[in-house]
Amino acid sequence: MSNSITTTRVNFSGKMALIAAVIVAFAISTQAKANELTPSEQAAVQQHFEILDQHQQASEAQIIDDIQANLDQQMEQAETQFMETTCAEHDRQYDSETQVCYE
Repeated sequence: MSNSITTTRVNFSGKMALIAAVIVAFAISTQAKANELTPSEQAAVQQHFEILDQHQQASEAQIIDDIQANLDQQMEQAETQFMETTCAEHDRQYDSETQVCYE
């Protein structure tokens, strides 16, 4: 058995190249043109943009609140751990309710 590579030759004629060039030129030259919006349509679009802006602001505020709450919790944990370590170094006990060291 022998492996042979077969190739297919496609001959392009000048007419085919000309037709392809015309089709490409026509596709490039025809652009979609949108009609101008009427005042009521412009108002509707503006209203939708305002609604989107309100939702985005609310979403951003919620994200900021969540980040702040998470940061506050992490800070409280870090402070508690620091105080427990510091109190232990001085042979004292840390009371998390009053946030003081005592003997």
